[in-house]
Amino acid sequence: MMLKWTTQNLVKNGNGSGLCGAYPDWAMHPSWIAGVEGLDAYNRWVCEVLIPIVFQWIEEHYKEVYQGISDENKDDVGVVVASAFEIVKTMSSYKNGLEKAKEFEEAKETGAVDLKTINPVWADIARKVREDTKKIFDHKEDVLKGTIR
Repeated sequence: MMLKWTTQNLVKNGNGSGLCGAYPDWAMHPSWIAGVEGLDAYNRWVCEVLIPIVFQWIEEHYKEVYQGISDENKDDVGVVVASAFEIVKTMSSYKNGLEKAKEFEEAKETGAVDLKTINPVWADIARKVREDTKKIFDHKEDVLKGTIR
């Protein structure tokens, strides 16, 4: 949930499971269910973890962020974040990140970067989800035949 009211980000944690289990296992293609639940988990992470961090930063830069925003748009999350982003783009961390991204791409192309060191926890989870998904679909190949995509 991304809501602002009286220029305050409203922090409302979800029910803990979001859309997980909202669709019965038998109702849809398993990849569709996994995709919807995965997108919901990502959305909840953004809304419940990242947005509070963003709005803490915005609160710390309140005057600068809100100075060009009309009263009718002060509670529009997109407008406020856009104003904050314009400020962030002028800051050293963002500018350095743009330069480092170029360096990273070059290093990746030449093999000079060990990709196993980047987001190792997330990478491990992603690998295991992919492996387990392939494994269960392969296990059902005898009945699903060539329909697995």
